[in-house]
Amino acid sequence: MTVRLAAGGPADDAVGVSARQRHNTLRTELPRVRAAALAWRNGVTGLLAALVGFSVIRGRAEIDKVATPWDLVAGLLLLGALIVGAAGALWALRACHGPTGLTPVDSTTSSVTQDHVIAEAALLDLRRGIAGTLLCGAFLVGAIAVTWYAPARSDPSLRLQIPGAVVCGTDAGMDHGTLTLKTDAGPVLVNLDQALTIQAVETCP
Repeated sequence: MTVRLAAGGPADDAVGVSARQRHNTLRTELPRVRAAALAWRNGVTGLLAALVGFSVIRGRAEIDKVATPWDLVAGLLLLGALIVGAAGALWALRACHGPTGLTPVDSTTSSVTQDHVIAEAALLDLRRGIAGTLLCGAFLVGAIAVTWYAPARSDPSLRLQIPGAVVCGTDAGMDHGTLTLKTDAGPVLVNLDQALTIQAVETCP
């Protein structure tokens, strides 16, 4: 098979303008990707800050009010939000400012080509950062939903045996040796001097 090479036709002004535009586009590609990454980072960071600021999660005290195993679910969701949020933030920062290291210089390719490769890597980091921060927001919403809608942890109950009766309920306070128990029938006052046995139970029969 014989391949013949021949000179092309003369280049007109339109070809020159197109080549210059393509060259300028490649030269400005990396700054444009960096600027887009910075805008996305600021926007997503503001969204997450607003979400956390208006959330009802205030730490361990809120999670402790959720019944088992939903407290564990809320904790795992918060841990997942922390991990993917930190990863997303690192990806977004790398997309904005580049990797924390020297960029290897390839003398066999032009600077425009090298910038294009860096721009592609920055764009990939930007997409990962967006996905990570949005997933972080989803985990936070899930944790908030658990604290809102999961069953609350019930207080431990006390079962007291007094002469002629057995009283069971939750502790509502004590005053001068008299214990107030909250029962299904209403509050009941029990003199502890008359109590024969006191037993802590999870639920009343």
